[in-house]
Amino acid sequence: MNTSLLRAPKPRLAVLLTQYGATSHGICYCTKLLEGKQFDDHFEPPQCEVVAMHLMEVASNDIGLATAKKHGVPLYPSVATALCCGGDTLAVDGVVIIGEHGTYPLNEKGQQLYPRRELFDQVVSVFRQSGRVVPVFNDKHLSWNWTWAKYMWRTIQELKIPWMAGSSLPFAKFEPLVPLPQGKLDHVVAVGYGGLESYGFHSIETGQRIVENRPGGETGVKSVQVLSGAAVWEAHHQGRWPKEIADAALGSLKKPTGKPQDYTKDVYAYDIEYRDGQRMTVLMPNGYSQEFAFGYRERGKKEIVAASYFLDEVPRLKHFSATVRALEEMYLTGRPTAPSARTTLTTGILAYGIESHFQNGVKLETPDLNISYKPIPTPAHWKEVLR
Repeated sequence: MNTSLLRAPKPRLAVLLTQYGATSHGICYCTKLLEGKQFDDHFEPPQCEVVAMHLMEVASNDIGLATAKKHGVPLYPSVATALCCGGDTLAVDGVVIIGEHGTYPLNEKGQQLYPRRELFDQVVSVFRQSGRVVPVFNDKHLSWNWTWAKYMWRTIQELKIPWMAGSSLPFAKFEPLVPLPQGKLDHVVAVGYGGLESYGFHSIETGQRIVENRPGGETGVKSVQVLSGAAVWEAHHQGRWPKEIADAALGSLKKPTGKPQDYTKDVYAYDIEYRDGQRMTVLMPNGYSQEFAFGYRERGKKEIVAASYFLDEVPRLKHFSATVRALEEMYLTGRPTAPSARTTLTTGILAYGIESHFQNGVKLETPDLNISYKPIPTPAHWKEVLR
């Protein structure tokens, strides 16, 4: 029997983008959904079919128009027409929201005002009108506005939308291939770089992927404080966080420049206290490195576990291949392959961190980060590809 005749059709996707430039997240997600995913030792063809695109802006280095034409994907003038494929009711099996890149202003806190809430509202409007929902992926954090993000999360729960969001880092390969924690954690240190908001989010998600594995799962966050400049290294040497764990995480970076303490400009540390007493420090030593890493020690043990992430360069971007595979799994099964609550929590941590920095590093209590969840085990048939 020809079993290929029995296979279900590929899920039909609508992709919504603020821009689709040659170095944008459009190539990280949409191009891989269209053309397939390259891994270290093999290539995987697309598991879904992109049948509609909506492009809010055409960048100076745009490749979206040519990519859509190459693959025969219609470009629609609005979110609603894309989700309905030109008709009057929902006509796709999944939605991809890439609200990253574009000519959007910064506010006084340095946050870029990407219209993710606006795109979300238009998607939800089609869902409500059509009387059904389909899985949705939202690239990066939910919104620059924490009040809006909370509204989005409540709506996701109300409508029971299968939902994934966030950074590619929780799916990226880390080296060496160390185990995720299983016991109680002494302290977690994540290392990142870049802007306090734009890459601070990636840095927080790097650590959250580790810390959520403690027994009992995630319990939520009690307080957030952001230190800046020389104050970061003063706290480091004074033992505000375990110096040996931070040094191990920093020591796992493959291409550092000089010594971490040589840099104080645009250097940040998110100091995060969880509701169960767990703590995590997210270091961003700009100038020293352009890599992500983590370090942790299980309580009662001497060994420190540390590793850095392998992030492939344009155009292959193999670490996004792992993320796209995880998304395809959700579109195929209707079940998220990562906890949607994780990115709601990291969105809140980021928002409070930016507010702390805006208020000159004050420690902020976070009663509305009472967000608990259990980590989702990586599906056995592709977990080794992700690490």
